[in-house]
Amino acid sequence: MRFLIVDESSEYRLALASMLRSRWPAAETEEWDPRRQGHPCQALEGARYAAVLLDWQPAGEDGMRWVADLRQRDDPPPVLLITEAGGEHLAVKAMKAGAADFLRKDSLTGERLVHSIEDALREREAERADSAAPTPIYQRTQQIDLRKLGAAALGDSELVPGYRVLRMIGEGGSAKAYLAERVHDKLQLVLKILDPSLRDDEHFLKRFVREYQLIAGIQNEHLPAIYDQGFTGELAYIAMEYFGGGDLKEKIRKGYTSLGALRVASQIARALDAIHGRGVIHRDIKPQNILFRANGRLALVDFGLAKDLQVESTLTRAGEVLATPRYMSPEQCLGAPADHRSDLYSLGVVFYEMLTGRKLFEGESAAGLLYMHV
Repeated sequence: MRFLIVDESSEYRLALASMLRSRWPAAETEEWDPRRQGHPCQALEGARYAAVLLDWQPAGEDGMRWVADLRQRDDPPPVLLITEAGGEHLAVKAMKAGAADFLRKDSLTGERLVHSIEDALREREAERADSAAPTPIYQRTQQIDLRKLGAAALGDSELVPGYRVLRMIGEGGSAKAYLAERVHDKLQLVLKILDPSLRDDEHFLKRFVREYQLIAGIQNEHLPAIYDQGFTGELAYIAMEYFGGGDLKEKIRKGYTSLGALRVASQIARALDAIHGRGVIHRDIKPQNILFRANGRLALVDFGLAKDLQVESTLTRAGEVLATPRYMSPEQCLGAPADHRSDLYSLGVVFYEMLTGRKLFEGESAAGLLYMHV
């Protein structure tokens, strides 16, 4: 693995090289002094780099322009902009210029640098796969190491004809989720099965069925692929895409750079744009409902509380608080009518948490959190 480090300070170039070798001991690093050697575009002529680490004011020049220049190359490497100053405004400019990330020197650690580069490399591979794939990448699944996932599905292997249950991976108040394999083509997916005790509860059943109906017809990279929905005996089920990259809650704990948070928020916004354009609001935006594929791309999931603005029935009972109070919009807290702006408010709450690592509001009770939002 080879890296190009562009910075006037030889000491800082050495420090970055040391951080890189802590993760990749065999990494080759080429140091580039922009004041003495000029623009690094010529360095990319005869060499391929895994990534370029670029000072934001190389030799007093505009680093944003240099990022844009480097990104104009054929199959360019990710460019990480490293700065001594600046905040979210500069991060937005860096993102528009094509930077893979925006990192502050005063808070940069080896762990943060490596995490950022690995994210950038995954994004690059996803872009390459997207351009080469004959079918949308989000409709594919990869073979999974079952030993690292969930619990054995004892006695549940034949729950739904046509599917072989492999593991139980989740359980909520109204449904269980299983990793399963579709028999005819070995596609690995999630079977979400409604609790049999709720099969005769018309309220829960309608909400469960409508989750499938709302998103099955929307093809978008940032929404889950829905393969099947139906009934077998006493069971109602949905077969949908499996996400092997974890959820946003887990990734927030590891920490985001401002540009990384902005990139994730923009993907969530594109998912919301897709459903809002079809008259659907999600009503339960939270980190646990943002899942990642193995290639790093995310999707918005769990439409059990979603509402179709073209349908009068809300499928909610009087007095129910269904969404997660920590991320609810004020109108949801008050039980007032909600539209697409409620989802944008909740996205803002999640974005704040990505940027700061802290919850927007801390409260000891759900009622206290509702009050704070209002």
